[in-house]
Amino acid sequence: MDFAKLRGAALDSLTLGARMDFAEHEPATGGAAPQAIADVMLQIAHIADSLGYTHGLKPSQWTALRYFAGANNSQRTVSAFADFHATTRGAASQMVEVLVGKELLVRVPVPEDRRVTQLHPTPKAMELLRHDPLNDFAGVIADLPAEDQYRLAETLTILLRGLLEKRQST
Repeated sequence: MDFAKLRGAALDSLTLGARMDFAEHEPATGGAAPQAIADVMLQIAHIADSLGYTHGLKPSQWTALRYFAGANNSQRTVSAFADFHATTRGAASQMVEVLVGKELLVRVPVPEDRRVTQLHPTPKAMELLRHDPLNDFAGVIADLPAEDQYRLAETLTILLRGLLEKRQST
């Protein structure tokens, strides 16, 4: 598959203002060049991320809301979110403060351990999540044939594991 041509066709079909030219070289195996695939993935991530500037939130705040809405009670802490989001506890704490200020998260003390405070999404947050911009991205994926969805999920999981391993080894 020629990812450079595919990407070019996709860009040509959109009004993006400026067109980026990407060079691609096919390896001897006939597969797509890894750099070209990485470029396409970054473009997809950028577009998907840009969808997150809506309803007065930033993409990272949507990520936090999704996390706290889906996490089990023991994982609804700033520390657990920081680990998940691959950020510092200070940065995660600041994000949580913003979401608490917007009345999207509430702190709930854990009676068994006074040192622990859980964060729960408010009804306002749950209503907002019904309009999650990630739903648009998921809708495009849902339009793929089931077999392609499975292969995509499998491949992306392998890529994610590889990146996580690289990050942990540095």
